[in-house]
Amino acid sequence: MNRAFFKSGVAAFVALGLAMPALAQRDPAYEAARENGSIGEKPDGYLGIVSGGDGQLQKLVSDINLKRKQVYTNRASAEGSTVEQFAFTAGCNTISRTRPGEKYQAPDGSWKTRDGGAPVRDARCP
Repeated sequence: MNRAFFKSGVAAFVALGLAMPALAQRDPAYEAARENGSIGEKPDGYLGIVSGGDGQLQKLVSDINLKRKQVYTNRASAEGSTVEQFAFTAGCNTISRTRPGEKYQAPDGSWKTRDGGAPVRDARCP
């Protein structure tokens, strides 16, 4: 992945108005799962289940991930990139915006809890 793509991907993601997280945050179950550490952001741009995960939580995560993929697909096409490239850039940005206490997946696959410092992100992140 090249730097030019990342710059355009970042601009495109910002152009989305951060709609995906905003839409998901309207769901109290999503907010509760983020706050209790059941779900977290992954470097690939999708949500992951950190621990537990009954059928309702799995459905919630699947639904949000399907919506994200739709957005990534549309935006990638408009930007002339692949869905995977766009999703990766979105994942970098979403992890950057996690708040202290929220979970995210580090590049090595381990789940981390965001503290007051910067999250551990993939070296390829813009």
